[in-house]
Amino acid sequence: MAVLLPASAFSSFLGLSSPLSLHNKSLKPSFPFLSPDIPSLSSRKTPSTGTASRYLSLPRVAAPPTTPASQENREEEEGKYVKEEYGVEDDVGYESSSGTKFSWRDHWYPVSLLEDLDPHLPTPFQLLGRDLVLWFDRSAHEWVAFDDKCPHRLAPLSEGRIDEGGNLQCSYHGWSFDGCGSCVRIPQASTEGPEARAVKSSRACATRFPTMQSQGLLFVWPDENGWERARGTKPPRLPDDFDKAEFSSVTIQRDLFYGYDTLMENVSDPSHIDFAHHKVTGRRDRAKPLPFKLESSGHWGFAGANDGNPRISAEFVAPCYYINKIEIDTKLPIVGDQKWIIWICSFNVPMAPGKTRSIVCSARNFFQFTMPGPAWWQVRILQSYFNI
Repeated sequence: MAVLLPASAFSSFLGLSSPLSLHNKSLKPSFPFLSPDIPSLSSRKTPSTGTASRYLSLPRVAAPPTTPASQENREEEEGKYVKEEYGVEDDVGYESSSGTKFSWRDHWYPVSLLEDLDPHLPTPFQLLGRDLVLWFDRSAHEWVAFDDKCPHRLAPLSEGRIDEGGNLQCSYHGWSFDGCGSCVRIPQASTEGPEARAVKSSRACATRFPTMQSQGLLFVWPDENGWERARGTKPPRLPDDFDKAEFSSVTIQRDLFYGYDTLMENVSDPSHIDFAHHKVTGRRDRAKPLPFKLESSGHWGFAGANDGNPRISAEFVAPCYYINKIEIDTKLPIVGDQKWIIWICSFNVPMAPGKTRSIVCSARNFFQFTMPGPAWWQVRILQSYFNI
């Protein structure tokens, strides 16, 4: 179930005159990571996972690389790529009507449930059109994120392995990197003379991004030069109710083959539920007007609610976090008056044009005996939303 503000509010926040403007090939929106001209609603099977977990870990930004490497040439090349691929400026942002500059890279993005990552294998991931590799640094006991390309011949590091020393080893020539991105071994280089200095060269370093573990999620800050800003910024958090004993919670993630804009428009549209999810969480004969009042808005996002029973409130926190709270006043035999609360929180992470990772976290304080159930059942129920 997704009960949110009208799509027009979200579209206005992004500066789009209409959601349909993205379908017009003559218009070239200045926002990266949106759907292609014709949104792809692929029928391809995609991996999905389900998990129920408690959210107890405190946020902590991983330490920056100890050996800062010169990135001028690399940044220039990446800037050209961003311009050519998406038609936007290097900082991948836009200026709102209030004059506030919004930068897509100056935010924490949840990239995976920690429980779904294998600490023994490197994991590829795309974020804002950039290929990353996620892997577990045993020496520091933390997850780290690198650019998914070896500085030697640009081979994908995600196709490598974690070597016997706990370092990330490239599968092409066997170069190994520690958790800071420093090259620690070049098998073909002599341990003496000029070749020995190659290992310590800044040009042999992998590019590392700030990471943080919080509430069972791994977050990445997609700017390799943004360590100070990352330290001063808190990641989006789930409501405190997720940690209370009286609430049962379910979490699922899945990669979807349609764009960030299409998905965000969908979750911000409550009017489709009674039809698209008929007999799952809605019924066609229950469709009715859904008046919402916009309570606050700004460069951070917007929030609103209705005044009925159930009371439905929604909040969008840019760039990808949607929080839904449903409060139902009911009266039961023996126990009397009850306030049922349902949380549906979704992170819709822009991976690349036409591809988005959705991480959905839900919780409720009633009928706990029916939740969370086995993971395969959670996946099956929530897939009914995605497979429409």
